[in-house]
Amino acid sequence: MRASWASFVAGAIAGGSSVAVYVLWMSRRRRRLLFLSAPYKCGEYGIGVHPVKDGDVTIRLATPGDAHKMIALIQGLALYERKPISTVEVTEANLVADGFGPNPRFHCLLAEIDNGDAIGFAFVYPSYSTWQGLCHYLEDLFVDEKHRGRGLGALLLKSVAAIAYAQGCKRLHWNALDWNTPALKFYESVGAKRLDEWVTLRMGRPEIAALLGRSS
Repeated sequence: MRASWASFVAGAIAGGSSVAVYVLWMSRRRRRLLFLSAPYKCGEYGIGVHPVKDGDVTIRLATPGDAHKMIALIQGLALYERKPISTVEVTEANLVADGFGPNPRFHCLLAEIDNGDAIGFAFVYPSYSTWQGLCHYLEDLFVDEKHRGRGLGALLLKSVAAIAYAQGCKRLHWNALDWNTPALKFYESVGAKRLDEWVTLRMGRPEIAALLGRSS
């Protein structure tokens, strides 16, 4: 489906099909309007410019042209989590196809300084609780090491919370590494609750294939 959509749009643009271009434009416009409708409080949360320690930071919704910035931040997160960069399998093409098509699988907020450098990001997508309804899952929140201590982590987290609130989400949830004491203390300080009774389980593609009796 991803390849067919991308081929369709590329072919339509090359062939001058205004319908395909309009559909893609409307999809992105609806998403942007939805995020821009979230509450904003200067210096606290929301999409826009915020004064922080040592200058201003802009929180904005990532675009397809930001895929290289997203990859760089994801690789920085991998190193922070004591993993080699080679463990990051996702590509710029994956991010563009999965995040900016007609049915985006995720949303990404970037924290950007005046020179255009992205120094932090929050990666979030909708989830659903059979007990509560619509939720948001925060996959990653990361600030470049050189820019920590400026309140950017709180700014990004609160901006994600503002979006979840505006969309009527019943909860915002995420995971944290058990050795990351500073992060755990920060999350608890803003009201997040630890769920120590839950255990995270995961299947990689080889395990999924094995479960189905197929080759990976």
